[in-house]
Amino acid sequence: MFSGRTYFKGMTFNDPHRLQFDLETTSLTPQTGRIFMIAVRDNRGFERILEARRALEEPRMIEQLLEIIQDRNPDILENHNIHAFDLPYLLGRAEAHDLTLNFSRPGGPPGLWQVQDGRSSAHWACAGREIVDTIDAVRRMDLPSAGLKAVSKLFGIAPEGRVYLEGDQIAATYATQPALVRKYALQDVEEVDALAKRVLSPSFALAQMTPRPYHRLPYAGPAMGILEPMLVRAYLHAGQALPGPQPGAAEPHQGGGLRLYAEGVLPRVVKADVASMYPSVIRVERIQPACDPLGVFLHLMDHLTLLRLHHKAAAKRGDPGEHDAMQSAMKLIVNAGYGYLGAGRMALFGDRDAADRVTRRGREVLTQVTSALQQRGVTLVEADTDGVYFSVPDGWSAEDERRVISEVDALLPESVSLEFDGRARAMLSHEIKNYALLRYDGTLELRGAAFQSSRSEAYGQAFLKRALTCLLQDDLSGVRQAYLETLDALQRGQFRNADVAMRVKLNKSPEQYAQTSGTRQEAVYDALQRAGITWQVGDRVLRLYQQLGQGLTPLADPDGQDYDAGYYRATLLSAYASRLRKGLSPDAFRQVFSQAQPGLFDAPIDTLHPVWTPC
Repeated sequence: MFSGRTYFKGMTFNDPHRLQFDLETTSLTPQTGRIFMIAVRDNRGFERILEARRALEEPRMIEQLLEIIQDRNPDILENHNIHAFDLPYLLGRAEAHDLTLNFSRPGGPPGLWQVQDGRSSAHWACAGREIVDTIDAVRRMDLPSAGLKAVSKLFGIAPEGRVYLEGDQIAATYATQPALVRKYALQDVEEVDALAKRVLSPSFALAQMTPRPYHRLPYAGPAMGILEPMLVRAYLHAGQALPGPQPGAAEPHQGGGLRLYAEGVLPRVVKADVASMYPSVIRVERIQPACDPLGVFLHLMDHLTLLRLHHKAAAKRGDPGEHDAMQSAMKLIVNAGYGYLGAGRMALFGDRDAADRVTRRGREVLTQVTSALQQRGVTLVEADTDGVYFSVPDGWSAEDERRVISEVDALLPESVSLEFDGRARAMLSHEIKNYALLRYDGTLELRGAAFQSSRSEAYGQAFLKRALTCLLQDDLSGVRQAYLETLDALQRGQFRNADVAMRVKLNKSPEQYAQTSGTRQEAVYDALQRAGITWQVGDRVLRLYQQLGQGLTPLADPDGQDYDAGYYRATLLSAYASRLRKGLSPDAFRQVFSQAQPGLFDAPIDTLHPVWTPC
């Protein structure tokens, strides 16, 4: 920050020498398994598979990886989950063979070391190279899954003829089909390269303007981790003191507008986006921290907004250069302005009163938007400063939907715009920021922890998607059929243990759990201890399931079928079917999810329909 130096000036994303490597292992921990294959490639055309078919060949394979890194001499090392899995595993296996891992360039301190910067899991660093993890950038994108395969499918970057293997089957497949596993491993690093170009480009662009190391930018908070260093740099450059604690900084400021107008299933739903409301309010109203006498905050808001518009226009024209990445990077900083003002004592230049002025004006604009929409005959569903969901009357066309948005947009201040941001056949509004959308092309989109969670079992998530699709198509018979067929499949043992297993993230170390287990036992940690499994904070146990007669158990046989069918049948209702409750009347919910035949006084199920209620 004092020198003002930044990275990669005048360079494009592919100019630095980038190298990807990925491990294939026999288990999830270096204490219980080993590395049998390493796939390596770089953006200069290099590609190689390293193998250790026998355990005694593993040390030489690790040495070969280190030799490739020193010989190829990349500027950047990349992989998906490299910090939480590949490097700790590699270090564990190197330690087992009394090897020293040196990833550094000559001239700097040799080795590989942890960087503790307030994260629950450590990151790794070496001298002269950046170690960058694509999973950091993916996790800030609010996607249904952060896994490499799922994200690659979502972005359409999976290689042609992609080989897919279950993680716990890779080592066994290698024993009989080594060529298939080699192809799989090389496609892994090929996907990482493509994913890096997609998700790390904004961080690469930020590194050219922000005085922070590149490897920290994919996970740095845009307010404290990016905007504040730019403010600090300006004051150091000017020889000015940084501000001290501000009065009232500890008191919370007034939040933005956020309201749920309706719950249940609403047809013909439209999303209108309130584009860049807070940045526009800041710039037009000239709102800045009182403790910023140099006016750096507003200068950054103005300058970066103009630069963003320049790059956005260049990207739209198709001009050469990485304009889309640049405009995305600048958008990230500009949008962090309001959050930084309201960050309280955490922010050197925070200003509660300034943040209150921003949200107050934002609430006024949002009220203006929702009132104008209601006057035009629509039904509001959910509104916040990001946008408004509303349901339109039967018979409206797509042109009518866009027309009403244009009419309301014309009423707003010049700095704020209301833009069409999509339409859906129907929406299940569950709670604020938790909903399901069925697009007109049949695509189902889920938002919020109520509908997508990393802990969800595959069988339940599959049922939920099927049932939601039927519900939003006004097909309650289909919802009931999905429920009964899933119950039957559980009872008949048609699912595998892997299908009913859940994933959990471990937020306590064995030592921390030992301190609390006397007063509060937790099934996940107890299951690991019973199985003799050790773990670290931040580890993700890929699979735990309810084993018949044993309770929660680490998954050892993914294809087995010794799960507790009664437990999962009950969970299907309590954890998954229950999420449709707000879209049905109490009687309809009881009838749709009853395991008994319809009663004498029950209405025919094809006469039942989804419902919604105002909040």
